[in-house]
Amino acid sequence: MSIQTENFINKVKGGATQLWPIYKVLPSVAIAQAALESAWGTSGLTTKYNNLFGIKGSYGGNAASMATWEVYGGITYNITANFRAYPSWETSIKDYGAFLNVNSRYKKALGLTNYKDQIKAIHEAGYATDPNYQSKIISIIEANNLVQFDKQVLNVPVSLSTKPVAVATPITKIIGSSYTVESGDTLSTISSRSGVSVDNLVKWNGIKNKNVINFGQKLVLKAPVEKVVAAKSSSKTYTVKSGDNLSTIAAKNGTTTKALQDLNSIKDANKISIGQLIKLSGAAKSSEGTYIVKSGDVLSVIAQKLGVTTKQLQDKNGIKNANKIYVGQKIKY
Repeated sequence: MSIQTENFINKVKGGATQLWPIYKVLPSVAIAQAALESAWGTSGLTTKYNNLFGIKGSYGGNAASMATWEVYGGITYNITANFRAYPSWETSIKDYGAFLNVNSRYKKALGLTNYKDQIKAIHEAGYATDPNYQSKIISIIEANNLVQFDKQVLNVPVSLSTKPVAVATPITKIIGSSYTVESGDTLSTISSRSGVSVDNLVKWNGIKNKNVINFGQKLVLKAPVEKVVAAKSSSKTYTVKSGDNLSTIAAKNGTTTKALQDLNSIKDANKISIGQLIKLSGAAKSSEGTYIVKSGDVLSVIAQKLGVTTKQLQDKNGIKNANKIYVGQKIKY
């Protein structure tokens, strides 16, 4: 093994061995593909743009136009294509794992515990057009004993079976109400680690393109909760002024829209008039109502529609996790 080869393997093996627990990609396959695609770290795409795997497209809006070649019908064609540009090799390795996971055509390859089976599945799914790609990767793995890294992550001898071996997968869970995006993160990996759906991450954070998030970006991981202003009016009534709506009146006076509707017999919270006298307190209380959860509903939106807070709905219905409601569920309010 040459010094250049040894240095390259030492530089990428750390990131490659971290792929198995999260993305189910064998380190030997990842290292060999990186070696082949980057010419052992010397290609222009790698030295200038840190792209180890020749993945096309853009990353965080960054791309590099480079000359390359493809084989179709046994004929080699020279083309120019856009490739993803990364801030570091580490980011490139993580994005490679995410790339294989978010593209459904590679699903059969993920989790295979034999390097020959996995690279065959990746190649046949269309990763490269070179007909000799699979044999080149296998040669690199065997010539450099890269299977040693597979044994480390699997903690068992690599078998010839294509059935995934059940091993511990220490995925680092994300806890808390927010998360700061790190290099190599995607919404799908953040979703799997936090338990928050991609759709909710997009909705709660106002993300226009779910394929584009930025390093250092802070993401909210919990549904926004309506904030009730603590300051209460000393008066027991309130006279509606121009620009008022029932929800802002409720917030200013430390109560809820629903409570004001019940107290003042207001059927439509959007229909109040200037000069109208609104009772802010009293004994009146409406009968209990029920809301049936529909597809796409989230508890915070339901609460807003009903003029109550998310916390009130959780307490009244014994809901411990505001993110876990289901279609058809009856919500009392």
